[in-house]
Amino acid sequence: MILKNKRTRKTLNMTLSEFKIHFAKEIKTAFESYKQTELAKPYFKIKNIDENDFYFDLQWNFNHHACSNWYIEKI
Repeated sequence: MILKNKRTRKTLNMTLSEFKIHFAKEIKTAFESYKQTELAKPYFKIKNIDENDFYFDLQWNFNHHACSNWYIEKI
């Protein structure tokens, strides 16, 4: 996966497991934001959202829900 810094334009190339280790705090923030957004939808009946739902579209969810200077450019 290729990550890019919004400010410095520095690029990182790492595996998913390395990404989970280095960006654990940002992933947690993004997942909590994703969960709140999904639960706020009126048609959404499932009360328990797991991480698989989040990782299904990791690039979009991380880029839009994490408050990070890094974004996933390509998986």
